[in-house]
Amino acid sequence: MVLGISARWYMDHPRISLTLLFISWKALLLLIAWTSPHPGYDTSTTLLTHLISQRSGDEYVSPSFRQVLANQLTRWDAIYFTNIAHRGALFEQEWAFGWGYTKIISTFGPCKWFYQARLFAWVKADVCGVVLFDSHADLVEMAIAGIFVSNTAHLLSVLVLFEMSKLVAARPLSHSSIGLAWISASLHILSPAGLFLSAPYAESSFSFLNFVGFGLYALNLQAHNDSRPGLRDTLALVSGLVFGLATTFRSNGLLSGLLFCFDIVNSILPLRSDAQAQRIIADLRRVSFLIIAGSLMAVVSFFPQFLAYQEYCVEGEPEHWAAWCTHRIPSIYTWVQSHYWNVGLFRYWTLSNAPLFMLATPMLLILILSADCLFPPNSSSSRLTGQRAKSSHTPIGEGWMSPIGKEVGQRLAVLQLLLAVLAFTSYHVQIVTRISSGYPLWYWWLASKIMNKKHISLAGYNIPTKGVVGWMVTYALLQAGLFAAFLPPA
Repeated sequence: MVLGISARWYMDHPRISLTLLFISWKALLLLIAWTSPHPGYDTSTTLLTHLISQRSGDEYVSPSFRQVLANQLTRWDAIYFTNIAHRGALFEQEWAFGWGYTKIISTFGPCKWFYQARLFAWVKADVCGVVLFDSHADLVEMAIAGIFVSNTAHLLSVLVLFEMSKLVAARPLSHSSIGLAWISASLHILSPAGLFLSAPYAESSFSFLNFVGFGLYALNLQAHNDSRPGLRDTLALVSGLVFGLATTFRSNGLLSGLLFCFDIVNSILPLRSDAQAQRIIADLRRVSFLIIAGSLMAVVSFFPQFLAYQEYCVEGEPEHWAAWCTHRIPSIYTWVQSHYWNVGLFRYWTLSNAPLFMLATPMLLILILSADCLFPPNSSSSRLTGQRAKSSHTPIGEGWMSPIGKEVGQRLAVLQLLLAVLAFTSYHVQIVTRISSGYPLWYWWLASKIMNKKHISLAGYNIPTKGVVGWMVTYALLQAGLFAAFLPPA
């Protein structure tokens, strides 16, 4: 039995069982959020969405279901996301929040848009909760739209991860492969990101786009190995576009651009002056398309920066421009993160933040340990984490990854390590529990441990995988109650 579902049934109906698990888990998190005391420690949400119970003469009007739901899930950064989606970015600091995500919400947010376009003729205004000419109602619509987008994107990312996991597994069509993919996708459902993947936050949308990008990238490598250059180059370009879109939701998506750098170096290094002309032309073609794919990602990534530059740094005299306009790299995002949110190297290293480092430690260790298993057993990374192989012939990836999976996995391991280092040294460290949700390698690693009933070795100690999954579930459940009450960590 796995999570109460018979092994035979979930193997025969993996997508249905994942969807049922998803719905059950979301229902539990939303129940916790619903029953959490409201309006919460901070009443900012009530100011935005007008959710304080109203009185009309002697008549008491209680908030509707959708108002309470919007109130309980519109916390912390979600206030910025919904407000920006409602009326655009008015203040400089608001450019730190995912431009792509706010555009998605603002496009699909107003329920009256669906109604007026007659896409769903059966939808009535009272069902949508549309109150024309009421700005507060519009904000509630934006919050509900954000909740819908986040949950839909999370479910889609679960299904994409399931399919991608089968691609990288050692025996793609076997029951063990489906089991590994199912457990990996289940772990993504139970991610310690918890309610952040349901609230109006960009994490679940980023995970979906990042997983799609990784999947296309893996297929691109497979096409390269199968000597199908046309398909390979097309997949590289599309993956670059998708990765670029992902960065408009979360900036840490820029790390994915390193994948193209790895492949460019791998294509250039083998080139020799005495190589056959046909081989040189083929490699140069490969490099050219990788450069185009990386450039496509960069153009999409920096488009919001261009819009901000046009708004703050073009009109008027330079002395009246924003402070960041004259920087060597005039990026509003880096300026806002540094100036308003105090993001930077070692800036978060204060005694008052020590509890947040403790909360982030389990996830940081998971990222590091799961990345370590993809490096050769005698590497410095393996020695640092105490993962010593019994022999030099221990396979990279512990034998649970296919050859193409190992190629992808080793590249993703580098991204994970960089993410962990940046989170530890420069980010608000506690966010690593939610931004890690968009990286598949650690799900695969933990799923393989569960499948093979292996412990996790750390500095000579054996940690049971049940303990890790238990931590994930416990953290997500506790965090759901704290988030809905507007309490840290966020």
